[in-house]
Amino acid sequence: MLRTILVVVAVLLAGVTAFIVSAWQIPAAMQPDRDGNRSWLIENAVLLDPATGAARPEASVLVVDGRIEWLGSGTVPAAADGVNRIDAQGRTLLPGLIDVHVHVFDETDLAAGLSHGVTTVRNMGGMPFHLPLVERLARDDILGPRLITTGPILNETGGRNGNDLHEAVAGAEEARAAVRRQYAAGFRHLKVYSNLSRESFAAIRDEAAALGMTMSGHPVEGTEADPLAFEASLDAGLRTLEHAESIVWYGLDDDTDPDRMRALARQIAASGTVVDPTLVVHENLARIVETGGAHITRPEMDGYNPVIAGFEREGWAFWSDYQHDDRTRMQAFYVAFTGALHEAGVPLTVGTDSGVMVSPHGVSTLREMEILVEAGLTPLEAIQAATLNGADVLGMDGQIGCLAVGCAADLILVDGDPTQDISRLHDLEAVMRDGRWFDRDRLDDLSEAATHPSSLRTWWRLGQHQLAIR
Repeated sequence: MLRTILVVVAVLLAGVTAFIVSAWQIPAAMQPDRDGNRSWLIENAVLLDPATGAARPEASVLVVDGRIEWLGSGTVPAAADGVNRIDAQGRTLLPGLIDVHVHVFDETDLAAGLSHGVTTVRNMGGMPFHLPLVERLARDDILGPRLITTGPILNETGGRNGNDLHEAVAGAEEARAAVRRQYAAGFRHLKVYSNLSRESFAAIRDEAAALGMTMSGHPVEGTEADPLAFEASLDAGLRTLEHAESIVWYGLDDDTDPDRMRALARQIAASGTVVDPTLVVHENLARIVETGGAHITRPEMDGYNPVIAGFEREGWAFWSDYQHDDRTRMQAFYVAFTGALHEAGVPLTVGTDSGVMVSPHGVSTLREMEILVEAGLTPLEAIQAATLNGADVLGMDGQIGCLAVGCAADLILVDGDPTQDISRLHDLEAVMRDGRWFDRDRLDDLSEAATHPSSLRTWWRLGQHQLAIR
């Protein structure tokens, strides 16, 4: 009898172990090739340099150890001898895309981004696993976009719209301590949320400056008892001010008067603040309302993290049953406001809030660029927002988002001319990330891998995060 029990227990333990190993395992498509080749000669390409807007046909790019060594037409330098050659067949080669506002909950989110040409992302809500993941990507232990991350989202204790993923602080002393903890943990970028008090916001700003940390986030409104003027967010030195929706809420009280809209745009421009509109995330909310929830089950949602979906399901139900057209009207206004920002000279970036509110990674970046064009940017300006401007706000100007000698070999190859039709970015033929080449078949493998997020990993990491911010 005892022997039978032991056998049953052993079988059960083996089954549980096999399940855990399987649920934890990273998809094979995300494992780097062992040959480690990062040197290539890409020939017969149209080189699109976002810095100049110029397109150079019948040109070549020499990549050596993950960096652009040479580019041009005519005689190829001797350093190209013996490297693997790629015939671009007249397609357009340009820098990889930078998404400055995503939420990464699982490695498969990275696969989704890379499969759509996103070669750098900024995660806007750090957890303990993000910093080791940054190192794994840098060591080539796993494939994905370059990852920059803020620390945990800083919000006031009891703040409206706060949630359990936020690190809550109450007053200046706790705020300073939270910034120091994040710095000690290895984070160098902060994200502030809307409901910080005047004291907490000032303490975070001062402590960040003392430690050399960057700060980005929502407009900060203060508390109901002690509200902050919108100008406080423009004077705080934020690297990016996030969400056209939030700016309209705090800067205009949701007033859609066009004169006030243009005045606010001019005020933001005068401050030198960079805006990350994240138009696609509210568009997705509006589409949920318009379709009675059908938008939630569109094919692009196949890789959406099921754990996050579980948390959001109640909100989805609310918006699916919502019987008003104000979300559609406000989305049109947010797009118009973004156009006014651009017209006023406000630098814009491409961010998406991917990972939350039915905004899948990768494809949302391309959609955000399309919406920027709808807002009045030219396709080239939308590309610049997703390359040059993104690199600038991340402090990596001249390193990424560029097509010049010395730039990282983060490149995308597309059919057609995306400066004439931004939707050409969907016609992705290949991606190079840090000198690693992913042809269409490899991108399809990554896209498939992106549909298999691990609930077990996500739950474990959310638990670790809760312990870290308590």
